[in-house]
Amino acid sequence: GRRSAELNAALDVGFAAVEQCFLNLSTSTTFPVSQLINLFLKSRGRTMNGTNYWNLYANYFKEHIQTELARIGREAPAGGGTPSATVRTQCYDKFKEAYPDSYQDLLSMHEEAALLGSSTQTIAQRGQGFQKHYQRVIQI
Repeated sequence: GRRSAELNAALDVGFAAVEQCFLNLSTSTTFPVSQLINLFLKSRGRTMNGTNYWNLYANYFKEHIQTELARIGREAPAGGGTPSATVRTQCYDKFKEAYPDSYQDLLSMHEEAALLGSSTQTIAQRGQGFQKHYQRVIQI
């Protein structure tokens, strides 16, 4: 059913408190808020759905092509071309083998760093982004 105005007000107050807790934890740990939310959910046996780690790896691969190809004993193509999907898949498998417990966090952090590095968002816009992310979390 529809929530009452009182319930919505209580939720807003609670969400603001939760957001402040995550912001404080982010400051003290230097982890991004989104990573903290993911870690929190993992620690409670839940995960965020919808993350395609292959796509995140594709971006990581572009920036670290030499290192990633070295995992399978290959070098970057001479003409600067893109290695085949098969080669990238082999590299991805080796990447996951190298970081079995943390590859998802590494790829997520890389993606977030790339986004933050190119972000022109204000603090208020980042707060709105947190609220959107938080809304998805509470719907789980």
